[in-house]
Amino acid sequence: MVKQPRVIRVIIDHLPYSELMPNALRRTFWTVRSEMTKVARQEAYLLGLEQTPESPFKYCAIEGIFTVPDKRRRDLESLLAASKAFIDGLVDAGIIEDDNWQHVLRLSGSVVYQKGVAQTEIIITEVKND
Repeated sequence: MVKQPRVIRVIIDHLPYSELMPNALRRTFWTVRSEMTKVARQEAYLLGLEQTPESPFKYCAIEGIFTVPDKRRRDLESLLAASKAFIDGLVDAGIIEDDNWQHVLRLSGSVVYQKGVAQTEIIITEVKND
């Protein structure tokens, strides 16, 4: 019998903070960016605590699904980069062992349009790397 991989879904009720977007580096003062990073990390940590597995995923794939409320142009890579603090919070919560390249074997994302809805869904799937 094939064992199904463990999967954890964390839904954050907004898109990543604009202050954490890579293009905001030049226009956002570092203290504001630092504070927003702490807020995002803490937010994901608290949501992740509700789903913390018995043991953290040693190897995983992470998928970010960004639901946007309008059809404005958005850069997927910027949304993924701005989600770094969310992923760090999930490491803090004990869902993922670490978020470096040796543990996160795949990072992907997609943008979905749903009128009036803004959210970030992070799906962590355990991957066997024997």
